[in-house]
Amino acid sequence: MPTTTAIDETMIERAILDLLKTRREIYPSHIVGELRRSHAGLPLDRTRDVLERLFIERRVARLWHRYMLPADVEAVRAKWLGLIERQAERIDAVAVDPATSRNARDLVMRWDGWSMEKCDFVA
Repeated sequence: MPTTTAIDETMIERAILDLLKTRREIYPSHIVGELRRSHAGLPLDRTRDVLERLFIERRVARLWHRYMLPADVEAVRAKWLGLIERQAERIDAVAVDPATSRNARDLVMRWDGWSMEKCDFVA
């Protein structure tokens, strides 16, 4: 890897980790938008690669398409379980399978920040 690419990736990494300290969970496109505003000169073309490396290294966690710091996994789990609970009646009323909200709760409970239901998110 050329030196400038390594330096760029290190700067992107630091910017991402700093941003995640202020935003509990965030989509990659929003990360890019935030970094574009806060780090105008930073070359952001490697942002997704850096995010994926941080995820593989378990320095960031991911739930579906949202990224967060590992320390925020429990708070994000609690948030999603609360949302599921509040919407359970409505979800079960319109879903084809009446167990949808129970299944959603089970998935979120098994999620550890990197995997869910023995399926590795890295794929």
